[in-house]
Amino acid sequence: MEEKEFNLRGVAVDVTSYELEGVDEFGKAPVVLKKVIKYKSSFSLVMKGITEELEWYFSKGLTNIYFLDNGKALRIEHEDGTYWVDLPADPELINFLKDFIEEA
Repeated sequence: MEEKEFNLRGVAVDVTSYELEGVDEFGKAPVVLKKVIKYKSSFSLVMKGITEELEWYFSKGLTNIYFLDNGKALRIEHEDGTYWVDLPADPELINFLKDFIEEA
């Protein structure tokens, strides 16, 4: 296990699907990424939200990480699209997560 502290502002989004009604509800909240905990084949983002601290878990192979806004932002998304975090494309964060970022 390896940890690295950060102080990056971003937006966390979680999606609740109501399949019978065919409706998706998006919960968006500003967050501050405080720490990334890297394991052998997964990682956790520890974030401070408005009312609580969040820890979201991402597994290698079930996570999409890609750049947005001409490389200025980084999206870390669970493969099924049920939750994601948009953060600045910080070089330290990119380097720390390089094992999880697929080469295009």
